[in-house]
Amino acid sequence: MITKTITTKILSLVVTGFAACAIALAGIVAAPVSAARAQEGTPPQGNANARLEKAFQKLQERLETQQANIDKAQSGADKAQTLIDELKAKGKDTSALEAALATFNEQIDEAQAKHDEAQGIVDTHAGFDDSGKVTDADQAKATLESAGAALREARQTLRDATKALGKAVRDFRKANKPPKQATPQP
Repeated sequence: MITKTITTKILSLVVTGFAACAIALAGIVAAPVSAARAQEGTPPQGNANARLEKAFQKLQERLETQQANIDKAQSGADKAQTLIDELKAKGKDTSALEAALATFNEQIDEAQAKHDEAQGIVDTHAGFDDSGKVTDADQAKATLESAGAALREARQTLRDATKALGKAVRDFRKANKPPKQATPQP
């Protein structure tokens, strides 16, 4: 019964990670659309600049959301390590979970590096002034595209990591199912 509770906790952490990634995905998918809309046709320069400024603002919001998701993933990894330690203390073979968690931690680090790259691009804000107003439309577009690409890579890395860890947890649960107990008939 306790093993089921611990594995349920691990699975709960993984599901939380999936939810966080889904939220990040919803926000990040809109970035290329905003940049593409800014490039469509030849609307008056004021409209194009306003779109770029709005896209820059959204990009900054997505950066904050993604950092929160990375932080949640790191916290989840710490909790998962605690649960693995508990399972190991009870004599369970946790080598597959430990390997999956190590990979997960490496991928979190990769996602953080890509996120930091996107943050660096936004911090230099080529094409935008300090208040987020467009100073050079072409540079602003390039800033949005390159930061958006790094942000998407970070999101995909985090998503892949969460999927792989979830699979490892499911495999562990399947391999360590408690034997079915016969239910007494009335």
